[in-house]
Amino acid sequence: MDDKVCLKLLNDNDEDYKLLYKWYHNKKVYTYFEQRIPTYNEIVDKYSQRTSLDSITSVYMILYNNKPVGIIQYTRLSNESKRRLHISDDGYEIDIFIGEEGYYHKGIGSMAIEMLISFLGDNKVFVMVPEIDNINAVNCYQKVGFVKTIVIDEEDTIGVMKRKIVMIYKK
Repeated sequence: MDDKVCLKLLNDNDEDYKLLYKWYHNKKVYTYFEQRIPTYNEIVDKYSQRTSLDSITSVYMILYNNKPVGIIQYTRLSNESKRRLHISDDGYEIDIFIGEEGYYHKGIGSMAIEMLISFLGDNKVFVMVPEIDNINAVNCYQKVGFVKTIVIDEEDTIGVMKRKIVMIYKK
């Protein structure tokens, strides 16, 4: 692993929420991650729940040379998620974005995904479900070892039907 990349749990504080708010104003983020720019209060509402120890989704800041540049999060696959994604194994669904301008195409996302997979352990399946036209994300996930499986139609966060590709990594 590259010593320049590390992960730290998202904190329930204004400093982390202000970074998320800034990143959500980046078109490369909101186009594929939220499909709109949420308000600061919406970000706090969404992510403050994810900082509690009993949250089903855990969120980490991605640091590059100790500078926060994005987030990576994971959620244990529920039975409903397994049906939706046509998966039978236990594992996790992962989401990621690099929000800081100037930090794309440096391998930071790939390294963060590898770190998270290593942290979560062996004998699990890991799933990522990017929009099919999000070529940068698909290429990043393939670089890590994710394999395209099926295409699904799914509503995005604002209710628009999108074509997505289910990508699987088994460790």
